[in-house]
Amino acid sequence: MPTLYQAFRQSAEGNPGRPALYWKDSRWRPIVYKELLDKIDRLAWSLKEVGVKKGSHTAIMCENRPEWLISDLAINKLGAVSVPIHITSSKPLVENIIRDSQSGFLIANKKYFDNMKGLQSVFPDLKFIVVDGGGSADNNFSDFTSLVKEAGSQSYKELAPEENELASIIYTSGTTGDPKGVMLTNANFLSNALAALERIPISRNDRFLSFLPLSHVLERTAGSYVPLLSGASIAYADNYKNLPACLKEMRPTVLISVPKVFETTQEKMTALIRKKHRVIRRLFYKSLKQKKKSLVWYLANILVHAKIRRSFGGRLRFAIIGGAGINPKILKFFSAVGIRILEGYGLTETSPVVAVNNLEDPRTGTVGKPLKGTEVRIAPDKEILVKGPGVMAGYWNKEKETREVFDDAGWLKTGDLGFLDNDGYLSIIGRKKEIIVTSNGKNVSPEKVESVVNLSPYIFQSLLVGHRKSFLSCLVVPDYERIGQDFGVECIPSTPSIDEPEKALIRDECRLAVKKVEDLINEEVKKANVSLQPYERKKMS
Repeated sequence: MPTLYQAFRQSAEGNPGRPALYWKDSRWRPIVYKELLDKIDRLAWSLKEVGVKKGSHTAIMCENRPEWLISDLAINKLGAVSVPIHITSSKPLVENIIRDSQSGFLIANKKYFDNMKGLQSVFPDLKFIVVDGGGSADNNFSDFTSLVKEAGSQSYKELAPEENELASIIYTSGTTGDPKGVMLTNANFLSNALAALERIPISRNDRFLSFLPLSHVLERTAGSYVPLLSGASIAYADNYKNLPACLKEMRPTVLISVPKVFETTQEKMTALIRKKHRVIRRLFYKSLKQKKKSLVWYLANILVHAKIRRSFGGRLRFAIIGGAGINPKILKFFSAVGIRILEGYGLTETSPVVAVNNLEDPRTGTVGKPLKGTEVRIAPDKEILVKGPGVMAGYWNKEKETREVFDDAGWLKTGDLGFLDNDGYLSIIGRKKEIIVTSNGKNVSPEKVESVVNLSPYIFQSLLVGHRKSFLSCLVVPDYERIGQDFGVECIPSTPSIDEPEKALIRDECRLAVKKVEDLINEEVKKANVSLQPYERKKMS
């Protein structure tokens, strides 16, 4: 199996004049495969000149843009190791990752260097490469653009890293302690990308829109390596807030996403539909239960569905979602309007895809079948165990944690709970550490219950509690903005200039408003209880 760089070069040589990347400065500009390969080769030469060596570690802290990918593959060409850092990371976390990974270089946007003042004093030998700013008189600073230009036509025959050599160390979020560096090899990444392509074919004519952070392995493998190995193109959204505009401008055919994007879109569209004439409302809701090509569906398609599809650019073949579960009702909503959403499942430790639905026979409520070459087994306690070529080499500098995450037979313990149906489709039912055990011995997955409660447009977030209790309770954060829009309940800041009589009147109005909100939320929780098992239902206050 080739390395990541070698696999990309093969694709680039077969698609030299086709667009590989799109990046918006003042306007969208394409970078064709030949140009991208040239930039990667030039940067690799310059990185070698400034001291990046085979096996050395280089951190990348950069937003989604061409320089991220160019850096990643240039590092790979040298047989070095990339260490992605999330751009939202705190300074102590950045210091921790650089120290633990033993990174000798940091490639980053200028604004992140400015926010991390003092890094140079903490790491005097660390060398910095600035992606979008001028260079520095300091010998420890280099300018990315200059490094690419100064290489000229210089090139060299790349070192030949082996497929099982370390390609990247990706640090997990560290929600249960210090972040752990997941060690992934060339073979891990490539086997995962190629198996994903067998499950869901991608063509040279496809266009991806990249907005999830490239520092996350899902976007890196599924959103970068998969399209580039297929000769497809990637457009980088300049900002998550600009995602709606980018969708309309670049009109992607494939989207790698998280459930929140579709949950938010459904909420907005449902709110707009509620304002339509009752005939259109009835037609729309009836169409959600109709088969396509029925008269009702055709009419709703003209009046509503097409508008929803246009909000995603109008060319979307499908979207793949991961990272969190999505309510089946949302999947059915988008399926009815002509947008296909395929659920998948994976972890950083599995490069990341373990299973994903296919286009021919997707099964709502499941994450599809395991990829070719990936084995999934369900332990007696319902924990999902995984074996396969995408499974990590281990945790960097953490032998004890590495031993603990594998069982005696070499199966990776995911920490997730699930089951396989008779046809081999995998379903996720929660996290092993998050299961609530009630006093009467019932096991309840908070994620499942919270997803039902969160379907309410008036509930922003919810948290299920009740471990070792005889009943469950749900802590709810109302969506005050939405409640205010629909019911005229408004939250206003305290104003010192208001006199006492007016304050008393406002307090009375607030009490009434709070009562309205409490009644509304209780009613929404009652609705959620209807669709849950008796032991999963929340106690009303």
